[in-house]
Amino acid sequence: MPYNLLIVDDSRSLRKVLMKTIRMCHIGEATFYEAGDGIEALDVLKDHWVDIIFSDINMPRMDGYTFIEEVRKNDVFAQTPILVITSETRIEALQQALEGKISGVLVKPFRPETIKERLTTLLHLEDSTDGDEEELEGFDF
Repeated sequence: MPYNLLIVDDSRSLRKVLMKTIRMCHIGEATFYEAGDGIEALDVLKDHWVDIIFSDINMPRMDGYTFIEEVRKNDVFAQTPILVITSETRIEALQQALEGKISGVLVKPFRPETIKERLTTLLHLEDSTDGDEEELEGFDF
């Protein structure tokens, strides 16, 4: 089954690394949409269905907090899983601020194994590692 994923981060290189990491997870065919901030991401959502959203918090023009609030106001995307990508060290404060609005937090640097676990859970995939655990081990992004 093909999946549509939206990656929202002001760092183009981080978006590319995350896409490469997700491909390494072998979740199946995936279409990636990218946005450099919340405003661009909302424009993407006007035209495209997405199965999961990865969003940074600290971005120009529209930060992740505001973006997530706007997504949750939209009936179409109100239940779409959102994973926050952050280097924030106060994870508890972040989760509390976004309580009930996000599906989880990925702390930078993140590990491919962590991303695969989250995708497997959120996309309701069977965990079919089939030996690719070795391929994912040893990388921090």
